[in-house]
Formats: sequence, structure tokens, C-alpha cells
Amino acid sequence: MGEAYLNMRGGVPWLSLMIFLPLLGALLTALVPERRNAGLHRWGALLLSLMPLGIALYVAVTYRAGTTDNGLQQVYDYVERLPWITVLGIEYKLGVDGIALPLVLLTTLLTPVAILASFNLRERPAAFLSLILLLETTLLGAFLALNWFLFFIFWEVSLVPSFFLINSWGRTPERRREAALKFFVYTMAGSVGMLFAFEIFYLATRAAGRGTLDIVELTRLAQGLPVAGLSGDLTQLVYGYLQDLGVVGVLGGSPPFYMAVLFLATFVALAVKLAVWPFHSWLPDAYGESPTPVSMLLAGVVTKMGGYAMLRLLLPIFPAQMQQAAMLLGGLALMSILVGAWVAYHIARVPLRGEGKLNDLKLVIAYLSINHMGYVMLAIAAAGAAGALADLNSRAIAVNGALVQMVAHGLSTAALFFLAGSLAERSGSYELSAFGGLRMALPALAGLMGVAMFANLGLPGLAGFVGEFFIFRGAWDALPVWTALAMIGLVLSALALLLMYQRIFFGPINPRLRALPDLSPREWGVLLPLLALLIALGIYPLPLMRLANETALALVRFFAGA
Repeated sequence: MGEAYLNMRGGVPWLSLMIFLPLLGALLTALVPERRNAGLHRWGALLLSLMPLGIALYVAVTYRAGTTDNGLQQVYDYVERLPWITVLGIEYKLGVDGIALPLVLLTTLLTPVAILASFNLRERPAAFLSLILLLETTLLGAFLALNWFLFFIFWEVSLVPSFFLINSWGRTPERRREAALKFFVYTMAGSVGMLFAFEIFYLATRAAGRGTLDIVELTRLAQGLPVAGLSGDLTQLVYGYLQDLGVVGVLGGSPPFYMAVLFLATFVALAVKLAVWPFHSWLPDAYGESPTPVSMLLAGVVTKMGGYAMLRLLLPIFPAQMQQAAMLLGGLALMSILVGAWVAYHIARVPLRGEGKLNDLKLVIAYLSINHMGYVMLAIAAAGAAGALADLNSRAIAVNGALVQMVAHGLSTAALFFLAGSLAERSGSYELSAFGGLRMALPALAGLMGVAMFANLGLPGLAGFVGEFFIFRGAWDALPVWTALAMIGLVLSALALLLMYQRIFFGPINPRLRALPDLSPREWGVLLPLLALLIALGIYPLPLMRLANETALALVRFFAGA
């Protein structure tokens, strides 16, 4: 067990406050009687959700990359470390670095935006807002936890508010229950493998002298670095434990074989959350059936947990396995890119050709999310590829690109889902065939949706381009064939978005839609922060890159032999 301490600025545990203020808000919102207090619930939840955003901005401004606190080697800052379940050697341990901080900022921004987007909700608003705030707590906890046990609690508990938000407030009663159950079962089943893998790590380290689930310590063991009370690298510790247990005698196999099994179990859990092909089939149903604010958070942040965990767990704890599997992971990434873009393109073009009935606006955006998360997977695969295939700078560029892509996609997709919901509120439908010619009736909505669409397809000058450019530049050295083929996805996704936009805003107008109202002040308030950041990060991404780069270099240095 490490020494108990809190790294506080001004005597305040900022990370704990950031995590648990939304939980306090969830409890207060749930406990205040709902009758005659709808406005209090809405504005109270919004104000409470702004507090974590303020803390996140303070942490980002004062974050010191590369510092070392009380013997913690890495680039973590604001570390909080307290004994928790001492009999198992489990600590309450939090910390922030350049991988977590961009996603923390994204989470704390999208939560108040999603709450503002829900102001027109009439059905049980207090319960809805409580679950949104609870979801924020679980997301922030997963991004900031430095003990795997604590991380896993937040990872799993995030399923609970997500399930009830989809199940109780989804679009159609007959389909939302199926979508919620599918989402819950897929992600819960996937997590079983990760639980098994890290239980083996704990038992193996305990057999060697001191059981640990500390992510920093497991990372050091995996890379052959010393850890107090333990000797030997993680692969040998696992093999020695399984040998003593008799597993090796029955199954045979070398030490790398057993680490490969644990790698596969962990990868599946994270791939399900990131919605990597072929583990993606829960996503279209969940996104399509969720109410608009929940779609914004699911697409904007929840799937990013998978990408974050790959950077936090897969790359540093399974470096040899990442090198061996890089080509396979790149192939899965390519399939995600192409399948997501192709299905989105097919949905957008089908009504033009008079074929079929599948023309749901939210499904186009959902499948494009699979496409964009494929780019993130491609960058992660390239960052972990065999040492001869990429230098340190290319790997760091790929990691930076993955982080910028996750932030840019979170902003643009949240905006697109909100605009889709706004169109449905006005027209009563998400079907593309119900629209047409709305550019003249809704000029402001058409203009802002154009900005969000171009950001999503990666137009230069907007944040999506920065992420995609860095991913392709970083992945080219390690996975040139997959990277070249992935560029086909850029064309297909652009076609899907342009066809979608054309069906909604051009052509003859549907007569019943001529008198629709344009954007309200509330809708402007939701969209302006998202689109302003997409433009700002597209023109000047340096602040975001500066946050991430030091950690990205530290993360990939092992692979480059530095």
C-alpha cells in the first residue's frame, strides 16, 4: 500500500469534487418533490452541472504535465490517494493526465449542454435529470480513476443510468426496451472478460508478494520497471501463478500465450464499448431509440470510454500483445470505418432510389459514429505496432489524433443528434422522406447543421479535420495499407452526410412544413458552444494538443525502444 495523501491545490480535493458534485446534484434533484418544481429541477440541475465544468477548466489551466508526486512516476497531476479496502490492497486513487483531461473537459461540457437540451421534457423531468447527473459522475470517475477496481466500478455503474434513460424515455415503447436491454447485455457481457483478466493480475501479484490493481504499478510491471514489494515482469508473474495453480500443467503453453488470452479478454470488453466492428450492433439501436439528450451523451462521451481504456490499459499493460495484434486490430478498425460509412451512405441514398423503407435520420448519424470510432481504433493499433514499423513521433501523433478525434466527434455528433431531435420535434418524424426544402423555412437550423455536418466529415478549418489528419499521418508509418484503404471511408461518410443534408434542406418543400419555427434561444444556447469549439479547435488546436502531447509521448516511448 502506498502512502495516503491528497495532492490538493488550496487544500481542496478537486478531482473528488468534480466526480461527486454531480452525484450530490442527482440526489438533490431526485429528492425535491416534482410537483410545481419543474423549473427548479431544470435550472438547479443545470447550475450543478456547471460546477464540474468550472473545476475541469481550472484543472486544465493549472495542469502540470510530467510532474512526479510522492514517488508516482508518470505524467499524472492532482493525484489523490487514500486507503480503501485494505485487506485486498485496494486504494481510492485518482489522477489526471493528458489522456484523461480532454475527455474530462468533453464530459463536463456535454452534460450541461444535454441538460439544457432536455428543458422541454415533460415526462418525469426530475428522474431524468437525476440519471443524467449520475451518468456524469460515472463517466468522470472512469476517466480519473488510477486503481482498476475503482475504474471498474464506475465503468459498470455507468450502465445503470444509461439503461434506464433509454428504457424509460426512448422514442418508441415497443423498441426502446429492446434497445436498452441489448446495450446493457452487450456491454455487461463484454466486461466479464476484463474482470477475469484483472482478477488474474491481482492474484498473480499477491502470490508474488503484494496484490495490486494499481494501474500505474501494473503498467510499470508490464514494462519491466521496479515496483515496491514486487519483482519480475507482469508476464512472468502471471505465468508463475498459473503454473502454481496447475493450469499450465493441464493446458501447456508459454508465458506469452496466457498474456495473449488476458489481452483478448480485455480487448473485447473495450471494443464493445468503442463499438468496433463486429462488436458494434448494440450502437444503432441504442443511439436511435435514445431521447435526444441521451443520444448526445452516448455518442459524445460513453463510447469514448472504450477508446480511453484502450489507451490507459491495453497499450501500456499489454505492449507485446499490442505489437503482435496491430495488423489484426488495424483490420477491425478498417472494417468499422468502411461498414459504418457504407451503411450510413446506403440509408441516406435509399429514398432517392425508391428502395426499401430504412431512412431514419438518427441511424445515419449512428452508423457514422461507428465509422469515426474506427479511425480511433486505427490510431491506437498504429501506436502499438511492432517497433520497426513506426518511430516515436509517429506513434505520439497517432495518439494525439485519436484524442482530438474523440473530442471533435463528441462535439459534432452531439450537435447533429440535437439538430435531428429539433427537426423531429417540429415535423413529428425522423424519416428522411418526411423532409425536403427546409433551407428556406429554417435558415438558421440549416446553417448550423451545415457547420456540424462539415465538422463531422472533416472539412479543413474544423476540428474533425485535425483529428483525422493526425490519425492518418501517425498511422501511415505502421499500417500503410490499412491507412490507405481507410481513406475510402472519408469519401463514403462525406457522401452520406451530403445526401442526408440534401434530403432535408433542398428540393421541393413538404407543404405541411412551410410554417415551421426556426431555432429558439434555448436551441441556440445548446448549439453555439459546440460549434464554436469545433471552429476554434479546427483553427487553433494547440491548447488541446499541448494537454495531450506529453502523456502521448510517455505512453508510446516504450514501443519505440526509447
